Amino acid sequence: MSTVEILNFLKKNLGIIIKRLEESSVLATVTARDHVFRPMIEVSDEGAILPIDGFLYSIKVDPAYAPVKFNLDRPITNTEYSIIFPGVIKIISRLASTVYLKAPEGQVSRVTIEALRMVS
Repeated sequence: MSTVEILNFLKKNLGIIIKRLEESSVLATVTARDHVFRPMIEVSDEGAILPIDGFLYSIKVDPAYAPVKFNLDRPITNTEYSIIFPGVIKIISRLASTVYLKAPEGQVSRVTIEALRMVS
């Protein structure tokens, strides 16, 4: 057998094994049962802490306001953060329990957050 034939054989058998595991409830896919939508949160230079406890998928900054620094599950430090600029929607695919937000010094940012709450 060639390498391609062996690879196709293994992929087919792996698919059959995964299907049987899912049917017998040994392997399950996590699904979201609730949508978390936090529109127009005003964030000052003192910061904000938002509990999410779910699958964070977007943070949007209002174009009329300042950019925002953010970090997931850890407070914002002088060296550890990401920035989202006004008018930008940051797509994030990550489970997070808390989102830390902070506007630049002396400014205010307005943020919208969307997530899927994972409930078993």
